[in-house]
Amino acid sequence: MCGITAVLTLTGRYARTKHSESQNSQEDQDTDGQTVRNGVNIGLQEQLNESLNVIEHRGPDSQGSWVSADGSVGLGSCRLEINDLSLSGNQPFHSTDGAVHAVVNGELYDHQRIRDDMTRTTGYRFQGRSDCEIVIALYEYYGVSFVSHLRGEFAVCLYDSKKQLFFASRDRSGVKPLLWTVLGDKLIVASEAKALLPYGWQPEWDVRTIKNHAWLTEERMIFKGLQKIKPGYYMTCIGSEFIAQRQYWDHEYPDKTKLEKRSVEEMIDGVRSRLLEAVKVRLQADVPVGIHLSGGIDSSVVAGMAKHLLDTGQVELGSHGARERLQCLGVAFSKDSGFDESDVAKRTADWLGVDFHVANMTEAELAANFEDAVWFDELTHVDLGFVGKHALSKVTRDVHLKTVLSGQGSDEIFGGYAHYYPSYLREPDLSGPDSAPPEEWAATEYEKFMEAQLKLWGTRKGSGTSGSNVSPRSMDETPEWIRFLGVIFPQPDMALWTACLGECPADVTAMEDINESARQAMRHKWHPLHSALYASHKTVLPSILLTNLGDRTEMSHSVEGRLPFLDHHLMEYANDLPPSVKIRYDPDNQQLTEKWILKEASKPFVTKEVYERKKQMYFSPVKFPMGGPIHQLLSRLITQQGVEALGFVDWSSTKDLVQQAFETQEPAMMRRAFAVAEYVILSRRFGVKTAEPPSNYTGP
Repeated sequence: MCGITAVLTLTGRYARTKHSESQNSQEDQDTDGQTVRNGVNIGLQEQLNESLNVIEHRGPDSQGSWVSADGSVGLGSCRLEINDLSLSGNQPFHSTDGAVHAVVNGELYDHQRIRDDMTRTTGYRFQGRSDCEIVIALYEYYGVSFVSHLRGEFAVCLYDSKKQLFFASRDRSGVKPLLWTVLGDKLIVASEAKALLPYGWQPEWDVRTIKNHAWLTEERMIFKGLQKIKPGYYMTCIGSEFIAQRQYWDHEYPDKTKLEKRSVEEMIDGVRSRLLEAVKVRLQADVPVGIHLSGGIDSSVVAGMAKHLLDTGQVELGSHGARERLQCLGVAFSKDSGFDESDVAKRTADWLGVDFHVANMTEAELAANFEDAVWFDELTHVDLGFVGKHALSKVTRDVHLKTVLSGQGSDEIFGGYAHYYPSYLREPDLSGPDSAPPEEWAATEYEKFMEAQLKLWGTRKGSGTSGSNVSPRSMDETPEWIRFLGVIFPQPDMALWTACLGECPADVTAMEDINESARQAMRHKWHPLHSALYASHKTVLPSILLTNLGDRTEMSHSVEGRLPFLDHHLMEYANDLPPSVKIRYDPDNQQLTEKWILKEASKPFVTKEVYERKKQMYFSPVKFPMGGPIHQLLSRLITQQGVEALGFVDWSSTKDLVQQAFETQEPAMMRRAFAVAEYVILSRRFGVKTAEPPSNYTGP
């Protein structure tokens, strides 16, 4: 686990001129290729070091870098020591002939088998025991296809000096971040946006992306010129002049007309065995391992399976082995908020016989951690749950844990949210006709669930949704929950000049970003529930949940997150299961059960209370008293000076936002206030330029 940064000097059409790049860079290049900052030459080695210092929270244990002899390529890593704590585990890694160099962020599982295979097949000589060293061996044998042989949560940057090939890739779900931009004649890749600042990057708002909610898609970000490498993709640059991204993995689902031949018991056993194995490989480390535990089935079964594996001697608990009890940790909100699950988590911990530590998130604690959490997340979020996760990572480090397992990703593969119900009900599951609800009941319940979503999220002028038709164009494959993106993630009131940037509803933006082959499958091949799950994997999961509630909040205090549910062996098996075992219709009670097959697979490892609970989404309180810490915080941040410095938010319609939010206690208005405050924080901490209308703008 670490933070990584990489630089490649470009030639040809990708190398931007000084004039075209002046809006994004505060630096120039002198005639010797050195970066000139405020009249002072800054070498690539120094820039790499400064970049790593900015993201030292990702890897405080050691730093390492490599710069090519001609100074045209550089790789850097700040390391959080998890596996192979010796010097041989430090990065970058180098091939035995010194031609290939790599830095890796994350954890690669099943690495011992791969090491044995590579040693036997190729005679490769490994320098140490690090899981990440297998990247070099696999690349030398398979070429760029090596990434398909990796299992885990990872981001990789590699340079092959013989081929003059630069390679960068992310894991299949986008658990680990990797973003890139071009500054002058430099391609720069890093784990976080703030790591680009030492290279002279001048952040600017991408107002069109913000306005159209395009930051929820796989590639775009709220900063202009900055892009994410997509999950399941790799990027190459050959000869320092041709940049391309190619997909190496994607979700696939069965034809909705294919009759399921497996028994229910066989499918339950299939889920249980694969999840057990995914948990088992993620408990292996050279440091202690813990569990982030809430009151839900996902984290509870991870904790239960971990305890089972430890008790039966199938695995040791990281470097602690069997000497100490399993450590579980969770977030606690105020008991009367309706959002606290810590009591349920504590009862689970007691039942398992494990320790349980809590991050108590009072209103004062939420306010105190808010600004730092935004800085580490580099993104806005409309709920304060990310602040709780930021504080939880501190508690995790306080009990001397560097790595934790969590239950993230389960809902998106097993159908865990109520907003998936309408997609399930839209069509019968022809693969298992005996489990389909009656047609008339399904139609009635469909309308009820759609009305419930409208009531939950509310509507707002300009949100791009009416709850039924999201756009005048035909987009029948659009999952029902996507129609509410514009209100789930409300925008600030945009400045009048932003009208010149056009208008594209959030749901249309999200759907048009999905490749056409997948959309054809959504129209004709996949069941609507599977289309809804696929859309989650392309939007909210990687862009919000694995970022604001995952890697960025965990790494803010140097904690590595491991996600068994996003193990690709488990995902591929779960994707192939019929919809009716994910969301199950009970004819006796005429009710739907979310994640039914997971609950059945989890039953031996969780309490009766957890097994029978309905899904409670991880949300924080959204109602706070006037004059309290949150009110004071928002009043301090949402000022005329702060809002007008953004440039794209209209102050006249925002100036009363905080007052109205606390007077009405309207959740949608409070979420909008959080978003505005977060943009103000990012503006100040990143030094973002004030957004301005295009030079050809002639409006008011």
